[in-house]
Amino acid sequence: MRTPKDSLIVEEPRKGLGACVVVPVRNEETLLPAALHALAEQRTLTGDPVRHELYEVILLINNSTDRSYQVARSFQDLYPSFQLHVAERTFDKSEAHIGYVRRLLMDEACRRLESASGTDPLILSTDSDSRVAPNWIAQNQAEFRAGAEAVGGRIIVLPCEQDVLCNSTRDLHRYDHLYRRLVSWTEARFDPESHDPWPRHHHHFGASLAVTPQIYRKVGRLPPRRCLEDLAFYAALIRNDVRLRHSNRVKVFTSGRLTGRTRFGLSRQLRDWQDCGRSGLRMPVETRRFLEHLFVTRHRLRRLWMDFQNSGELSASRVQQLAILIGVKPTHLIGELRSAQRFGMLLEELDFYGVFRETWPDRIRLGSLKRVVEEFYGAFKSDQQRLIATPARRSDKSRSEIQMSETMPGFVENVHARRPLGVGNPVPMGASGLIASDRHIQPGL
Repeated sequence: MRTPKDSLIVEEPRKGLGACVVVPVRNEETLLPAALHALAEQRTLTGDPVRHELYEVILLINNSTDRSYQVARSFQDLYPSFQLHVAERTFDKSEAHIGYVRRLLMDEACRRLESASGTDPLILSTDSDSRVAPNWIAQNQAEFRAGAEAVGGRIIVLPCEQDVLCNSTRDLHRYDHLYRRLVSWTEARFDPESHDPWPRHHHHFGASLAVTPQIYRKVGRLPPRRCLEDLAFYAALIRNDVRLRHSNRVKVFTSGRLTGRTRFGLSRQLRDWQDCGRSGLRMPVETRRFLEHLFVTRHRLRRLWMDFQNSGELSASRVQQLAILIGVKPTHLIGELRSAQRFGMLLEELDFYGVFRETWPDRIRLGSLKRVVEEFYGAFKSDQQRLIATPARRSDKSRSEIQMSETMPGFVENVHARRPLGVGNPVPMGASGLIASDRHIQPGL
């Protein structure tokens, strides 16, 4: 990590600084003003302005050929009290990528927050083509007060951004998003985690990520990958059993443009969907039957690992049954159970998802996107009707109704998976999702 001598920002942070927002910027003179306005006008949960001395924003403008730097500097005159720090760098080809830039920013934020010695400090990441919600910082802080160690926010594409999409692309976007939400509902149903309860969503990307400096260091900092650096960071969080919350209250509104600044991202995914046309609805995705078995098996493995952590003993019959389900030898499973200090590490060392998939033939594991979504949604509606009809679970009924009406009408949410779904790109396990809503379904679904 950088030392104060070679830090991005020479000016020392204010004592007691509570949050540091980092924003990578490249050729964003058009969208940058809206992003900065949203950050400068943050509100508390009660609607009062957040005092500017409580947080700061760091921009790293890298390899830009437009007026992004001038736009950022002129913005400082509009908000004199706003702690906006602007750094500009031109990196060589080996370093001129989002992973290296975001890592520099998060390293800088970590150092400054540790130096400021504030109470409950947070590193927050967003993007220069995105507008955070008015209470974005406050909602992140609320989730940490509730026990989270990291928070992923919802990433939403506004209706005005949808005009660039053709009908088939919008349909594929909707089905893909709905599929991921229903997968996440299934995950929460069969392998629930207390720190990330339902309702939740399935985004954990650079446009809205929050983490404490302590956890940032614990997981080894952000991997400086040329692309998909945020997914690599997410994998590090899961590997270390970090309490990651996918909060519906933390929202960011992003661009739906088709020409992006990175090799992978929403813009690339939208272009791929546009190329697919209507045939995209037939792309192979993992079926409800397979995913239910996967999450049930993962839950059983989690329980076995936790019991071993508590008692130091392993049940031979439970090990034998799980080894068969996962597709590994019992001796191998026992060895990994004994050596894994964290459940996330156990999953990684076993190659749980890869090995489990190999035990299922593709004809059963995969189905067309449209058909799988229809089957999933039917199961979801049946489950909701069962909850509503059960008098003993009134609280579940109320919660269910809230979830069903939660998604704002008129918004299409960004799946932001960075890769189209398909045989080689299954849904990332451990992701969470929003509950489905009828207004996202075309008649007949």
